[in-house]
Amino acid sequence: MTTSTPGPAAAATAAGAAGTAAPFGPRPVFPTAAGKASFALAGQEITVTDGLLHCRAHGKQVCAECVADYSTQNFIARQLGANRMALPPPNPQMEQAVQRLKTEGNELFRAQCHFEAAQKYTEALNVAAQRPLWDPSAAIIEETTVLMSNRAACLLAMDHASEAYWDAEVVTRLKRGWSKGHFRMGRALMDLGRCDQAAMEFRIGVSLDASARDIRTALEKAEEYV
Repeated sequence: MTTSTPGPAAAATAAGAAGTAAPFGPRPVFPTAAGKASFALAGQEITVTDGLLHCRAHGKQVCAECVADYSTQNFIARQLGANRMALPPPNPQMEQAVQRLKTEGNELFRAQCHFEAAQKYTEALNVAAQRPLWDPSAAIIEETTVLMSNRAACLLAMDHASEAYWDAEVVTRLKRGWSKGHFRMGRALMDLGRCDQAAMEFRIGVSLDASARDIRTALEKAEEYV
């Protein structure tokens, strides 16, 4: 069995109609080699042709009628085949998009356009969240924590301490040994009137980076209220 081969735009349209688009963006529908036999997976409405998944009813990799989208699985299958079963490398375009948005956010923050800067960091986080699961976790964590820490700084500047606290909470959980995350959390706790907890966060920050004057100054201020 062979299938037709629409381009990426057609695949994206079909995926959108199915309501099950691939979590990190639509993938093209891949061609199958002529003459390849098909077999059905037991207990599932799926057939496999040339190593690619299709809906059993219509023989499509992305099928609106069956509400099925196998584009992600098929993309991985083709990548593994091309790379001799090695995982594909990170997408440089995605990394560049994240860095561009972060740079724009930094420039807006320096110009004290805090709301607009927070929007840029959020856009960058949304792009970073589309990274495929096989990308190195260390790179994803580094990207996410920096962006959320920067957004927390914007939120603090706009007196949104509660939202800043939750961003800082995620940062400290993902990257426990980073002093800036504890500094952001301490700042948010101070603004929320939790000076004792803020002092504890600042102490952790100082223990991680004894040269950080801003954290030491914040700790001294917090201890005045404890």
